[in-house]
Amino acid sequence: MKFWWLTNYARIRAEKTAIEQIATDEGWFRLSGWQIHEFRFSANGIIIAHGIEYSIRLIYPDQFPSVPAWVEPQDSNARWSSHQYGKGGLLCLELRPDNWSPDASGADVLRSAYNLLYLENPLGEGGHGAVPSADQIGDVQSYDWGSESVLISSGCLKRIRDGAAVGVRALRWTPEDNVWPLLVFDTADCLQPQHLASSDIDTFWQELPVVIVQSSIFDSTPEDRAALALTLNTDLSDEFLNDAIVIIAICEDGIKPIHSPNGDSVFVRKWVVLPEDAGSRTGRKTEGRSKSVALAGLGSVGSKIAEILLRSGVHRLVLIDGDVMLPGNLERHILDWRDVGFRKAKAVKRRLKRIVPGANIHVIPANLNWQRSAKTYADQLEVIAECDLIVDATGDIPTALLLGAIAAENKKPFISTEVFEGGLGCLVARSIPERDPPYIRGRAAYVAYCDQRNVEPPASGHRAYEALTEASEPLVADDAAVTITAAHAARVILDVLDQQIGATDNAWLLFGFREGWLFKHHGDNISLDVGPEPPRPPIVDDIEMQTFVSALAKEVLDATAPSP
Repeated sequence: MKFWWLTNYARIRAEKTAIEQIATDEGWFRLSGWQIHEFRFSANGIIIAHGIEYSIRLIYPDQFPSVPAWVEPQDSNARWSSHQYGKGGLLCLELRPDNWSPDASGADVLRSAYNLLYLENPLGEGGHGAVPSADQIGDVQSYDWGSESVLISSGCLKRIRDGAAVGVRALRWTPEDNVWPLLVFDTADCLQPQHLASSDIDTFWQELPVVIVQSSIFDSTPEDRAALALTLNTDLSDEFLNDAIVIIAICEDGIKPIHSPNGDSVFVRKWVVLPEDAGSRTGRKTEGRSKSVALAGLGSVGSKIAEILLRSGVHRLVLIDGDVMLPGNLERHILDWRDVGFRKAKAVKRRLKRIVPGANIHVIPANLNWQRSAKTYADQLEVIAECDLIVDATGDIPTALLLGAIAAENKKPFISTEVFEGGLGCLVARSIPERDPPYIRGRAAYVAYCDQRNVEPPASGHRAYEALTEASEPLVADDAAVTITAAHAARVILDVLDQQIGATDNAWLLFGFREGWLFKHHGDNISLDVGPEPPRPPIVDDIEMQTFVSALAKEVLDATAPSP
C-alpha cells in the first residue's frame, strides 16, 4: 500500500474542504468525522433523503485519485438499493471505475450517493423512483451457478421451436468456478466445422440425452424426476430414471430447459442464446477456407502456426513431424504435460480437433530427413504435393530445400520460416509460382545479400529438425520470439491463401526483434527482393516417348475398364 493520505497533503486538504463545505452549506449531509478505516482515509456521516437518515461511510481507496472513492452503509447488513453490491456493500453510483477521472472528487461521489437515495427513496413511505442501470455485462458474461443457464445457438432454438430439430443432445461440463456449463445442440449444429466434440474423459465433459415434450405452464419446480414426469404429463422411460438428462419443455409461455442430474433432483434453468457467428471473426473468404495446407515441423514455431491457421478458418491440414514431445519442449510449445511422450504431430492434431472437431487433419508422424522406405517416402511427398500450399517450419535447410523443390515442381505456393538463434529475429520466405523465384534461388539471393554486407546469415540453432540425440542442443529463443515468428509466418500464409499479397510485397522478409546482425532495433525489418521467377525451359516434344507412355496408359485403362 502506498498510503497516499500520508504524502499527498494538498489533495487531502482539497477533499476535506469540499466535504465539509457540503456539510455546512447543504442540508442533506451531516458530517460525523474523519478517520482511517481499514487503513483507508474515510469520512463518516449521514445522508438525509426525504427525511430518512442513511448512515454512510465515504472511503478513499489506496490508489486514489487514480481510482474512485465509494460510499457504503456503516451497517454491514444494510441493503438500501438495487444499485448496491449486496448487504452492506458499496453503492453503484454515477461515478464508477469505467468513467472515473482523477479530476473528480469524493464530494462528487457523495453527491451521487445522495441523488441515488433521493430518487429511489428506499426507506421512505412516498414514491420510489427507478434509476436506470449502466451495466453493460451480457447474459453470457454474468451467468454463474445461481443463474443455472443453458447455452444454445439461436438456430438450434428456432429448430426446436419449429419442431424441425433432429438429434438434439446436450453436453455437461464438470462444475468449476461456480458454474456448471450445459450446452444444447442438434445434428445441424454438428454439420459445422467448429461443431461440438463427443464425450471426452480428458476434458471432463459428458454427453446427456435430451427429451423434448409439449407441456402446459408450470409455476413451481418439481421435487424429483417422478414429480417432473407427472407435471409434464410425459413418460420418462426406465433408462432415464437414474442417469442425468435434459428435458426441454415446450410450454405456452416459452421453451424451458430442465436439468435433472439424477432421479432425486430437478433444476429449471434459463437459456443463454448464442448468435450464429462462427467464422465471422476471421473474415476468411470462402475460397480461402476451402484451401489445404501442408505444414512440416511441429516444434515451437510450427505448432503455433498450425493453431493460428486453424483458428483463422483453415481447417484442412497435413501435419508432418516425427519428433516426440518432451518436458523441455513445454517452455515454448502449444502442447502441455498431457502430451509428453507422444508424437508431436498426433498430439497437435488432438489439440486442434478439440478446437475444431470437424477439421480435416492428416498426420505424417515422420521427419522428411529420415532414412526409410522409398515407397513410404514417395507416398508421403505425394500427400504433401496435393495440398494447396506447403509450409516449412523445421528450421532445417535441407528439408526446406526439399519442400521448396516439391512446391516448385507442382506449382504450389511455398512458405519457409525460421527463428534466429538468441531470439534475434526471424525469416519468412515466400515463393508463389509465376511470381517469385523457387526457394532454392531465393535462398541463393539471400546468401548473396549477406555476402555483400560481409555478414553471415543468422543461425537458426544447432539442432537439426529437432533431432533427439545427446549431442543436439535446443534453439535458444524465448517464447515471445517464437510466437512473433509464428504470427508473421501465419500472416503471410493466410495472405497467400486469400490472394491478398500486394503488388510491391517482397518475397523474403527479415524481422528484427532486438539490436544485432543487420537489425538496428526491435521492429527494424528488411524486405528483401530476391528477383522474379525465372523463365521455365520449354518442353521438348519427344514423339517416340509420347507414344511409348500412351501405350502404357492404354494398357491400364483397358485393364480397369468394366466388362461389357
